[in-house]
Amino acid sequence: MRVVVLGVTTGLGGRLASSLLAGGDTPVGLVLRDSDAARMRAARIEPFVLDTDGSDLDVQLKRAFRGADAVVLAAGTGTGPGSLGAAVSSPAAQLCAAVEDCGVRRFVMVSAHLPGARDRAALGDQLDAYLVEKRAAEQVVREQDLDWCVLRPGMLTDDPPLGTVRARPDGVPTVGDELSRGDCAEAIRTVLTQGITGVWHATTGATPIEHAFRA
Repeated sequence: MRVVVLGVTTGLGGRLASSLLAGGDTPVGLVLRDSDAARMRAARIEPFVLDTDGSDLDVQLKRAFRGADAVVLAAGTGTGPGSLGAAVSSPAAQLCAAVEDCGVRRFVMVSAHLPGARDRAALGDQLDAYLVEKRAAEQVVREQDLDWCVLRPGMLTDDPPLGTVRARPDGVPTVGDELSRGDCAEAIRTVLTQGITGVWHATTGATPIEHAFRA
């Protein structure tokens, strides 16, 4: 399976690429800089460098998606300064349009985790807007004629992965919900390989990840 990942340079995206590689799949990372591309190649990830200053971003995205089996949006909704998500205006809508044009059916969006105390303090008065933007991006995805899945993890942590989660359809994260980035990455790979669709809430739990979304 050839999977294009937006957000491959993040902690979650990097773990997802590693998980895909371990499963025999081919991760393609969308990046902004040649230096990022070099790091991707060293990690056996196929890079695709986007020129976000150009006027042909849609054309570039279609070129990146050509031949892909799935696309994963794991970079937020575009509010982070200096991030690829910020550089790509309304990435959910733009990515979905390019995905459909290329005939790719599988699209997975990692939606809002509840920010931890440090992130909440950094967002300040923008927290509500952040969460509203996440939900707006979700709605864009839900309206597409794609085999889509929206994954809502609890607050992401760098704890060692357990290989288990609690997965619930249409669940909404609540205060105290957590999920390690490693387990979140494996959950993304699982919904891709098993063809899981719809909206899912995933947090730390006791069910093996390969069974959690079919329980």
